[in-house]
Amino acid sequence: MLSFRYLLLLSLASATVLLAVDADRDFSGEWVLERAPASGRFAPAEPRLTIRQNDLVIRCTAASPGNSPTEWSYLLDGTETRFAAGDEMRSSIVKWEGAALLVNTLVSGARNYTQMDRWRLSKDGSTLTIARQIVDRGGTSEDTLVYRRQGLSGREAPPGAPVATAVVAPASGGFRPAAPREQEIVITAGTHIPLALRNAVDTKHSHEGDRVYLETIAPVAANSRIVIPRGSFVNGTITESKPAHGVKGKGELFLRFDSLTLPNGVMREFHSRLAGGSPAQGQVDSKEGKVTGERDGSSDVRDVALTTGIGASVGGIAGSAAGHPLGGVGIGAAAGAAAGLTTIFHDKRPEVVLRQGTVIDMVLDRDLQFKPGELPN
Repeated sequence: MLSFRYLLLLSLASATVLLAVDADRDFSGEWVLERAPASGRFAPAEPRLTIRQNDLVIRCTAASPGNSPTEWSYLLDGTETRFAAGDEMRSSIVKWEGAALLVNTLVSGARNYTQMDRWRLSKDGSTLTIARQIVDRGGTSEDTLVYRRQGLSGREAPPGAPVATAVVAPASGGFRPAAPREQEIVITAGTHIPLALRNAVDTKHSHEGDRVYLETIAPVAANSRIVIPRGSFVNGTITESKPAHGVKGKGELFLRFDSLTLPNGVMREFHSRLAGGSPAQGQVDSKEGKVTGERDGSSDVRDVALTTGIGASVGGIAGSAAGHPLGGVGIGAAAGAAAGLTTIFHDKRPEVVLRQGTVIDMVLDRDLQFKPGELPN
């Protein structure tokens, strides 16, 4: 019979194996910033990063002179994580693309924007390169951060590993045929792409120019290959928001879709429109790319019936006391119905409400062309 101590050691060894991280994907270590973004639209980069990683989570600690350390985590199962950084709140989702880690972050605070990072280690593991893209009202900015791992100049090649050598072709003055051109893969204009909202919008609180963040919920294929995988990011803009007003006025929300970013960071810009959807409150007009608020008639009828019944009961009691029970019922019902309609018109104006997770349909206004090398593996 195996001893308890042996079983414990065996369990710990198994856990260690399960939590082992591939060297090409292991960002653990102490990192010092060597190159920061030059653009003023980027937030200051962390001068020093400490990263601890296993198969489940990446834990980061940023330290800068004179400031308290900032800590945050990324869950590697695709679960969203939230953390505060100064006066900003950040919500991140990560996924692997080969050996690269893609980090998509929604930042809210004094300035709202989307930050898309692509982490990649050098072959010797000594350098971490973060290709960063910022999307906000001012447009799109791209730059690169480079960190050097402390105490590591490079990974040693395993014994017996082949050494790479450069092969130089001999010079020749003869004719050289042009390299064959890669055939582009095209997602044609008019293609419908279903999306899910990542942030809620409505005509009471949203304004012209506010950003809308979405992601694809089904893959889009062409030439027998998936071109736009599920989970690709789409950014949009509210071009107009009209709250409901008066008795008959309805809320109106106009949406425009501006860009698509594949999980590997490849982006295409466009100006596509809303083509359909299932908003919680509203009807989609695909010709104008807008959603119009609609009241829930069933709840209206229920509210009128409820207030009418309450009014009738009160009126019946009052009528019986006066010796005219039926008359009291009629008066009470009329008063209750009036109260019910007042509640509907004043408290249930038909605003447009698009909650987080709402599924809507985007139709492309132009062809999206990709080279095979740009597509995720």
